[in-house]
Amino acid sequence: MSAGQEKPGGLVQVQSTALAKGGANSLAVRGLNHLRDKELAEEWLRKGLELQTTMPAGVRPELQTTLEYIKQISTGTKPDVAAENLRMTPEDQERARVAHHFMPDTLNECAQLEEARNNQLLEVFLCFERGIQLDPHHPLLQHNIGTAYYFGRGVKQDYSQAYIWFRKAAEQGNANAQYCLGTLYSDGEGVDRDEVEAAAWLHKAAEQGNTDAQVGLGLAYKTGSGVPQDYAQGAMWLRRAGEKEDFGDPTAD
Repeated sequence: MSAGQEKPGGLVQVQSTALAKGGANSLAVRGLNHLRDKELAEEWLRKGLELQTTMPAGVRPELQTTLEYIKQISTGTKPDVAAENLRMTPEDQERARVAHHFMPDTLNECAQLEEARNNQLLEVFLCFERGIQLDPHHPLLQHNIGTAYYFGRGVKQDYSQAYIWFRKAAEQGNANAQYCLGTLYSDGEGVDRDEVEAAAWLHKAAEQGNTDAQVGLGLAYKTGSGVPQDYAQGAMWLRRAGEKEDFGDPTAD
């Protein structure tokens, strides 16, 4: 073979090597970007959790009802309609009228505090939302978003959305999310009531040491709810829970 015939082969080899290096560099860049996204997601999680620790205390439930009652009336809703919307008793209505008449300044201050709290709850939720956009499979972010939807913290209460997010985290082994998912199945919130599924998820969480799940599973065995009735198993799980100083917070991380 002549020298002129050898050159094209040499060129192809050089081009192949260049393409291989380019592909490796591209993979390395994507890997670095992925790691950076995960780090940023962790930062958003930390920021959201820190904001939660500085959350202003919420007003008492009965005062919240009073504030909402007054707010609806001030926007033109008839008192009886507002009371029906809020499921108020006649005593609740009278308490609201008295508070509005004798404590307008106090109610205004409480309304401002409640608005500040709601704004901070929204900021917390946005932190978790930004984090999950960067790392869609982060179980702690998934659990916290599920908790926000369950309680209506910073977002409209939505049990169906809570179920979706708790399920994502539970399937990755997050014990608190497993407990919450079991509770949703037990109560039929956001998903059809299913005692067998409830017991199964409570069992997963209980095995990881979630105290609330251990209590729930113990009671399930004692009553035969989703599992064969077994007093010995029920007593064992309740005893495990009782060995701890206090019950865990199902919404904690």
